[in-house]
Amino acid sequence: MTDVLEVINRHAERPIYRQLSDLLEARLIGGARPGDRLPSEAELSEQFDVNRLTVRRALNELSQRGLIETVHGKGSFVAPPVVRYDISARRDASFTHSMRELGHQVTVRLISKDTVTCSPLQDELRTSEELLVCTTVRLVDNQPWSLSVTSIGAERFPGLADDWKGRTSLFDFLLERHGVRMQRAYRTFSCRLAEPSEAEHLQVRIGAPVLEMRGLNVDQDQHPVASVQHRFRADRVQFTVDLT
Repeated sequence: MTDVLEVINRHAERPIYRQLSDLLEARLIGGARPGDRLPSEAELSEQFDVNRLTVRRALNELSQRGLIETVHGKGSFVAPPVVRYDISARRDASFTHSMRELGHQVTVRLISKDTVTCSPLQDELRTSEELLVCTTVRLVDNQPWSLSVTSIGAERFPGLADDWKGRTSLFDFLLERHGVRMQRAYRTFSCRLAEPSEAEHLQVRIGAPVLEMRGLNVDQDQHPVASVQHRFRADRVQFTVDLT
């Protein structure tokens, strides 16, 4: 520990809390595993001979970088690594398949299924019939990753409201049951702050940044199938869009 303490330069132009956050980041990269617990604020304060406010600011910076997660009353833990999510017009619109190709396990939890008779999405989906609106939470390696709302024409897929239980991805269900292979027509991206219900499902604090992705999925013949809205934990995902 003495060698580490000597690295902190109290007369340097960089604030001490940023020096401390860099040192802790180097330690995290040096062998800690996701889920490992960091020493408490009091322990870090004593180990590095700095006040607790400095420690708290250093931990906040690491949290903003997505390197740690702080759970109230339990402490700070090494966060799972950010996962790259490749999006291409040439690929199937299947989040589950994309993650499995990278070696990750995906779980889908169905939160709710509702039918609506009047929605602005009906124009985009080219239907005047009611829509089935499904809300799901998608987990990657047992960690919540996104809260998703999918709106789909109920008339085209009779029985979907009863048959799809969320045990498989909607992409796989439509492919296996109806022979429809969904593709991405377009995607838009924006940033927002997590509302209470979103924060609960994504296990983040209220007001934490989330990345919102909206878009339309079409079938093999370019007919609209589903309108999608995904809200991702901003500390878990890195989007890469293939423009070739």
